[in-house]
Amino acid sequence: MKKIDLNSAVLKNVVSDGNGLYTFSKDGGMLLFEGAKGTICSYSCNKDEYVVFEATNLSEYSTSVTLNFWDTEQKHSNITVKIGLLPQVKTVVSLKEESAEGGVLFLKRKPGRLKTVVLGTPVKLRNLTRFAFGVAPSPDNVTLEIHDSYISECEPEYAVPDVKLVDTLGQKKITDWVGKTKDEDELKKHLMAEYEKETQIPDNCSAYGGWLGKRFEPTGFFALEKDDRRYWLKDPDGYAFISCGLDCVGVDGDCNLTGIENFCDYLPDKDTPGWAKRRFGDEVFFSWHKYNLYRTFGENWYEAWTRITKRRLIEWGENTVACWSDMRFIKNSNLPYVHILRGFPRTTKNIFRDFPDVFSPEYKDESEKWAQQLDELKDDRNMIGYFMSNEPHWAFSDGLNIAAVALESDEKFYSKEVIVNSLRTQYEAIESLNMAWNTAHSSFEDLYTPIDKEALNKTAWDDLMTISAEMVREFIKVPALAIKAVDPNHLNLGMRYAWVANKTVTSGCEYFDIFSFNCYRHDPYGSIQHIVDLVDMPVMIGEFHFGALDRGLDATGIQGVASQEDRAKAYRYYMHRAASHPYCLGAHYFTLNDQGYLGRFDGENYQIGFVDVCNKEYSEIVESAKKANREVYLVANGDMKPTEEKQTEINSICY
Repeated sequence: MKKIDLNSAVLKNVVSDGNGLYTFSKDGGMLLFEGAKGTICSYSCNKDEYVVFEATNLSEYSTSVTLNFWDTEQKHSNITVKIGLLPQVKTVVSLKEESAEGGVLFLKRKPGRLKTVVLGTPVKLRNLTRFAFGVAPSPDNVTLEIHDSYISECEPEYAVPDVKLVDTLGQKKITDWVGKTKDEDELKKHLMAEYEKETQIPDNCSAYGGWLGKRFEPTGFFALEKDDRRYWLKDPDGYAFISCGLDCVGVDGDCNLTGIENFCDYLPDKDTPGWAKRRFGDEVFFSWHKYNLYRTFGENWYEAWTRITKRRLIEWGENTVACWSDMRFIKNSNLPYVHILRGFPRTTKNIFRDFPDVFSPEYKDESEKWAQQLDELKDDRNMIGYFMSNEPHWAFSDGLNIAAVALESDEKFYSKEVIVNSLRTQYEAIESLNMAWNTAHSSFEDLYTPIDKEALNKTAWDDLMTISAEMVREFIKVPALAIKAVDPNHLNLGMRYAWVANKTVTSGCEYFDIFSFNCYRHDPYGSIQHIVDLVDMPVMIGEFHFGALDRGLDATGIQGVASQEDRAKAYRYYMHRAASHPYCLGAHYFTLNDQGYLGRFDGENYQIGFVDVCNKEYSEIVESAKKANREVYLVANGDMKPTEEKQTEINSICY
């Protein structure tokens, strides 16, 4: 164990009391360590060692601590690792040094801490110039007590204190708020009342949840239409349809309790139904969302939940059961839905993260097998279309040059042959390439020997970026054609990219019917226009959300607002702005349910739902959705101006 001397750090937006308490600015702050090249806190980098900080978040809410790594002189770190911490709990924050090289986007959850994500451009540890431990921007200043800090040759133990953080219903135990369910009797009374309600169908609504105010030629399936004003979806009967949906329509809420079961005030054991408490390998999951329904309805809990949820979606005007939703519910509810395919085709050897060897015969074979999962859905008129995948991990690295990464590897990729042959065609003679690249290769065969992509000049980098675009096109083309051969009836909704930083990521979009992306903004209009400028095709937003800290949970999710009233304003403003763009066909809110207080499988614990852990509606956002989802057609058709009423924004808490 090598102790880290915190006194050697440069404090950036941090105040220290000299006794282990560090208060970080709400705009974010860090303890910055600078030293010799290839070192962390004056110790030589070793990818098998762990950087460890033992800390307690003394703030009222969860927070996101960061580990930052630089291997250039950039102002911003090349890699930022964000780790979520619960409040008032001593937590062991550790990171294996090789994680800074960016090979994995999401790291496995460890006891006591929440989600861990690796963002940015991979670094080379041998070139490391600076390292920092910090806190991301937060709604307020964050105080951490740092008990110990060191570099360890082995992974540390993750001991957690014996404290109770959630009550018998799965709610946060240590605070109260308006609408908190007091006990099991109140839970049952509320859910039984919800079960007894009859469905009230919104006015001017088609059989599929579209708009009776505009009709096109019906085709029998959901399809695209364009009039003199904008793009539209049309339902199988031909009525205009803007997709207003909720992701994750299901009874989820599974908490990853591995190593932290003692945080629970009550956790049933012998009488716990198998679907409420599950074990995957060495991990334990429990769902209070499910167990609370079981407490109320017994063995018929799922049927009761289906009845309640179908009625709610219809009344809320959420006409699309969106991604990650329960297929059993979709079939039973008979509502329109979008489908996301499982297990995007991979190859035995990937080039970077989840980017396959796209020119290999294996990729084509795997794509054809993968596409068969749509065979049973190809004639379903309720299905709007399918997403090929969600947020490819390789696309999280802005400016990624996938061809350069392939040439840097010593693997014998099929794609490497395509890269070399493309350069041979472009330059014809190796002397021409050497002159352009400022290299000294004896033949094109030398390019099969691993190169250092950091040594490439601008011409070489640009050449390989051009080839990267062709690789991304192949990444899309092969599976897209395989799907269309199986299912010619439904719309290809694209990949749901997390964001689109450059034109290269859009390669292959000609094989989509609609370009999809997840847009976590307060106003989506500019992001929609950015995509349209790149691809000139209709778009769909796969995810957005807003969270607040005034009820129930400690993290806002990706976009934070001041209160539940502001969540309501934010939803309506977002949907109006999306519908006002002539290329936007809809937006799906993530998610129906709040996440579990102690964190889902990876540790996310965001207050982002339409309903809480007791299946109680957040009335403010629900009433706003009812209104906004009716108004989007008037906005889209030019009969109503988008609202100008905006929410109060706060710094988010997310990881």
